[in-house]
Amino acid sequence: MASIPPKMPRPLFLYGTLCAMPLLAWALTGDSHKIDTVTPLVKPAQLKGYARLSLLGKDYPVVIKHEDSSVVDGLLLCAQNKSQRRKLDDFEGETYAVTPVQVNIIGEEEETVDADIYLWNGPPDEVSEDPWDLATFVRDRLEDWIELFAGMELVGDDETS
Repeated sequence: MASIPPKMPRPLFLYGTLCAMPLLAWALTGDSHKIDTVTPLVKPAQLKGYARLSLLGKDYPVVIKHEDSSVVDGLLLCAQNKSQRRKLDDFEGETYAVTPVQVNIIGEEEETVDADIYLWNGPPDEVSEDPWDLATFVRDRLEDWIELFAGMELVGDDETS
């Protein structure tokens, strides 16, 4: 009897620190150098009607509902299994709520897909009015984050479920 493959997790729209490929590689594989392993899992994407803002005193952003004309650039991650998704859920923690959204894949043919996003579920007074910038995070903080997480591993069970 053939085994039935496990149901694939919903795609996930990434918009913050996990858009830095070394950090995403660390989160999914435990090794920030395995960028080639995670690159095939992501596509450039946009989320309309939301804004990406900084959190007061933090290196990471939030995304909140905003004007219809607002757009957040990010990556659509198609995890290979539920284990990878659980690792990202573990990374994000409880101050972010998994929320369904529709995102546009950017490329030769724009396509709208259903995905999940981690939306801020913490205190509103911690959200700054300042935008958050990936290039600034990569330049100023990514190396520190990789060093901080070195040797740690996110919980995700085995690779097949």
